Amino acid sequence: MAKINLRKTLLLVGILIFLLLIFIPTPEGLSVEGKRALAIFTLCLTLWVTNYLPLAITSILGIALIPLFNVLPAVDTFAIFGNRAVFFILGALIIAAAIYKTGIARRVSYLFISKIDNSFENIILSIIGISYTLSLIMPEHAVAAILFPIVFQIVESLKLTPLESNFAKAAFLALAWGAVVGGITTFLGGARNILAVGLLENTYGINITFMEWAKFSIIYSLPLVIISYYVIIYYFKTEVKNIKQRLNTIGQQYHELGPISRDEKLLSVLFLIIIGSWMFLSGTVDISVTAILGGVLIFVFDIISWEDIESYINWGIILMYGGAIVIATSLTRTGAAEWLSESIFQVLPQSTILMVIVIIIITKFLTEGVSNVAAVAIVLPIAFSMGNILGLNPMIITYIVALTGGLAFMLPMGAPPNAIAFSSGYLELNEVIKVGLILNLISMVLLYIIAFSIWPMLGLKLFI
Repeated sequence: MAKINLRKTLLLVGILIFLLLIFIPTPEGLSVEGKRALAIFTLCLTLWVTNYLPLAITSILGIALIPLFNVLPAVDTFAIFGNRAVFFILGALIIAAAIYKTGIARRVSYLFISKIDNSFENIILSIIGISYTLSLIMPEHAVAAILFPIVFQIVESLKLTPLESNFAKAAFLALAWGAVVGGITTFLGGARNILAVGLLENTYGINITFMEWAKFSIIYSLPLVIISYYVIIYYFKTEVKNIKQRLNTIGQQYHELGPISRDEKLLSVLFLIIIGSWMFLSGTVDISVTAILGGVLIFVFDIISWEDIESYINWGIILMYGGAIVIATSLTRTGAAEWLSESIFQVLPQSTILMVIVIIIITKFLTEGVSNVAAVAIVLPIAFSMGNILGLNPMIITYIVALTGGLAFMLPMGAPPNAIAFSSGYLELNEVIKVGLILNLISMVLLYIIAFSIWPMLGLKLFI
C-alpha cells in the first residue's frame, strides 16, 4: 500500500510541476519554448519513474506534447526521432536476433559456461569483465549488442522469470554497466570523449593524446567497474539453486550441438566484418550505418526470416529510446538545459571544492536525461568559464565533465547499453533506478577523491 501511495504522490507532484511550469511567467533568460520543454521533460520523467504508463507510451506522449505546446515544429520533432542512435539500436537488435535464432548464441554461451567456475559470482564477474574490456577497443553500443544475445541465451537456458529473477537482473546490468564504465576509458568507447578533447583544444590549444586519456581515465574506471560488480552481487542475491549442477548440464550440451550450420558460418563471417567496421572504420562509416547494413545483409543471405525478428525484438524499447532523444533534444535546442546549468553556476560562491562538486552533480543529472554528448557539450563550456575565474587546470575540468558525462546507471535513455539491456524484458525500471542511484553516488565521490588526490600525484595538476 505504501508503495502505491508513493507512486501516486510522485505522479501528482510531477503533474503539478508540469502545470506550474506551463502557466508561470517565463524566467529571465529562458525562452517560452524552453520553459515548456522543461515542463514536458518533468512530466515524462515522472511517468517513467512511476511507470504509470508503459515506457514506450510515455515517450510517444512526449513526442506529441512537444509540437502541441509549440516547443519545436512537428516536422523537426518527428525528424529527431530518426536519430542515428535509434537506428543503431534497431540494427543491433536485428543482428542480436540472428545470433540468437541461428544458435550461435547457444553455442557460444555453452562454451562460455564450460570454461568458467559455475557460480553466480563468477558468471557475473565474467560478463562485466568482458563487457568492460571490449568497451576499451570499440563503442559501448557495439559491445552491448555483441554480448546481449549471449547473456540472453544464458538467462533463457536457466528458464528465469522476467522482472522477478535476480540472476537475470544481475546479468543484464553487468552487461550494461560494464560497457558504460569501459566506454569512458579510451577514445574508442564513446563520442563524448572525443568531443571533450576537441573542445579543450579549440578553447585552449591543449591536446590530450590517446594514451594520456587512457592513463588518467583507467585509474578511475577500473576501480569503478570492480565496485559496480560488488554492488550488483550485493543487491541482487541469486534465487537460482544448484547453479553449478544446472549450468554443468548446459555446458555438456555444447558437445551435442553438432557441426556448425551454413547459417551460423555465414553469420559468423558477417558478424566479424561488422565488428571490424565498428572498431577500425567508425571514423569513415558511422556505426549506425554499419548496424543497419548488417541487419539488411542478414536477410540478403536468407539467414533468418522476418517472423524471427518480430518475435525477438522488443519494439517498445526503440519507441522509448527514440522518444527520449526527442525530449532531450528539445531541452538543448530551446536552450533550457544550458539555462538551467548557468542559473545554478551563477548563484554559487567562488569555491574550487564546491564548483567541482556542482559540476559533477549537474553533469551526472544531465547525462541521465539527455545524451552523453549533449551533457558534455552543455556543461563543459560553462565549466571552462568558471574554471578560468578560479585558475583551475582546463585539462582536469575536461576529464571531470567527460568521465561523469559518460556514466549513466539509472535510466534506459541515459546510455544505449542500458536501453539494450532493458530490451530483454528482465529489468524493472524502479529497481534499476534505486541501484543505479547508489552507483551514481559512489562514482561521483570516487571521481572527486581521484581528481583531488591521485591525479595531481601523476602530473595532472588541479591548478594552472
